[in-house]
Amino acid sequence: MQSQPCLCDQTKTTLPRTHALLPTSRLNSRRFAKQHQPRLSSRNRSHTGARCTSAQPGIGAGTSSSGPQQEVNRRGPIVSDGRDVYWPQSFKEITEDAVKAVIAAIEKGHNRLEVEFPPLPTSDTNSRTSDDYIDANVRLGLSAAGMINAINGKRIHLLVPDRAEYVRSYKMFKPSLDLSDGMLTMGYLTEGRKGFMGGLSKLFGNNENAVASPGEAAAKADMYICVNASTVELVDIEKYVAEYVGDKPIVLWNLELDTLRADLGLLGFPKKDLQYRFLSSFLPAFYIRQREYSKSVAVAPYIMNYAGALFREFPGPWQVMLRQDNGRYVCVAEDKQRHPLGVVKQTLMQAMGLDTDKKGSPMAFFRTGYRTTTWWEDASELDKFDTWRS
Repeated sequence: MQSQPCLCDQTKTTLPRTHALLPTSRLNSRRFAKQHQPRLSSRNRSHTGARCTSAQPGIGAGTSSSGPQQEVNRRGPIVSDGRDVYWPQSFKEITEDAVKAVIAAIEKGHNRLEVEFPPLPTSDTNSRTSDDYIDANVRLGLSAAGMINAINGKRIHLLVPDRAEYVRSYKMFKPSLDLSDGMLTMGYLTEGRKGFMGGLSKLFGNNENAVASPGEAAAKADMYICVNASTVELVDIEKYVAEYVGDKPIVLWNLELDTLRADLGLLGFPKKDLQYRFLSSFLPAFYIRQREYSKSVAVAPYIMNYAGALFREFPGPWQVMLRQDNGRYVCVAEDKQRHPLGVVKQTLMQAMGLDTDKKGSPMAFFRTGYRTTTWWEDASELDKFDTWRS
């Protein structure tokens, strides 16, 4: 792995606001990508509300998927108007980009932050277990904590949901924690909590190889990173923030908050008000949510597959990125406010030239359905904070 992080082509491009990159009569996306890709880096980019051009980070494989290596070994600072192309070559590079975005957000006064990206290559998800994702998130969280500490010297406390997971993860990553000389510590969301559940945790928890007092380490920390929490544990995060964190920075790391929000209000889960009063206060500092779609057409190849991502890298705007065959993600639209996922799909379809259904027609209705937004995307008037959208 290279010591210097590399970044894909940062050349600026310009596209019209319509972004109909593919004529509707040409439905072969592979042919289109090959013919138009050389031109994408030769244009000047406009600064309208929606702009940019087409592509996936190397998240799918963790390494370069195609193209000459010298094209991607250029990396620069985060720009406030976003990226034209995002094509990282490793998870180390993605983590570095996330750390830069987090530090930039903290310097702007934001203390509740969200980081979201796939913790493992998406090409082999079927062979992965839940423990693989849990361990990957802890590993990436510790890596990010080490990078942040090296930059600003902050003492960072990594949080897992409960004591059982804490003991398991602490044993696994104890060598890394020992090398930090106390600057990186681990704990869990219910550490130091009084009451029946806290007593059971201390009574039955395995104390072997665990730090003497994770609650004490939490009180000394300058910053917190929370990983692997489920929907029911979001309430524990809120309590932990009130008890330990206060105004200090905390990062929700790869929690897939949009997936967790979908469970709020269901039987046995926290109420939707948790989104309005608490989760809405978290700023997405670095965000990659990959999406894959398909559409049937009347001519060969009859099924058109297309993919992209909703992307954000603070202080840049929210961007819709279209994935190209070589693995690049290229911007096709951007906005200062978060795009609803229904808008992301529609934007990608327009960029591919597949938005051929007449507006208001039965076919358009059958493809989109009655609603194209979720309840948490709609309820802007109920949000106590607008931070999560900005």
